[in-house]
Order: sequence, then C-alpha cells, then structure tokens
Amino acid sequence: MRQFIGPTILLILYLLAACRYFPGRPLDTLVATLTHLAQSLPVAVATAFLVVLVVRKVSGALPSRPAMAKTLLIIALLFELLYSLHHFYNGAI
Repeated sequence: MRQFIGPTILLILYLLAACRYFPGRPLDTLVATLTHLAQSLPVAVATAFLVVLVVRKVSGALPSRPAMAKTLLIIALLFELLYSLHHFYNGAI
C-alpha cells in the first residue's frame, strides 16, 4: 500500500500543474487541460521510457512498476515546470 501513496501524490500534483484554468468557463478549462495533456504527456512518457532503458542497462534489472511510475511523474512534473516558465517569460517579453 505504501508503494502506491507516492505515485498517487505525484499524480495529483501533476494534474494540478497541468490544469489550464479559465475563471467562469469550466468547458474551456476542460478542453484546454485535455489538449495540453494530449500534447505534453507523450514527451514525458518517451523521456521516462529512455530513462528506464538507461537504468536497466546500467543496473541490469528492470525497475519495479511503482519506481517506473514515479520516474514518469517526476519527469512530467519537470516538463510542466519548464512549460510554465516558458509561458510566463514568453508573455512577459
């Protein structure tokens, strides 16, 4: 049970970071969030897959599924941080 608490918390944080909020327009919020997830999640999944391949090559063993889930969610959160910095500074310049 304990091994699923960490990925669950990371998933909640990722969904909060990926939410594109439009005040008073819930449908626009949902559409923008789903569009953003459809565009950004494949990049995070591919990067996490490459990280798992490197870990498997270095250690000689495949990481457990919760470890792979944590890797994916941490990489996805880092991409969300980069996306937010890009949007923040792109709008300010």
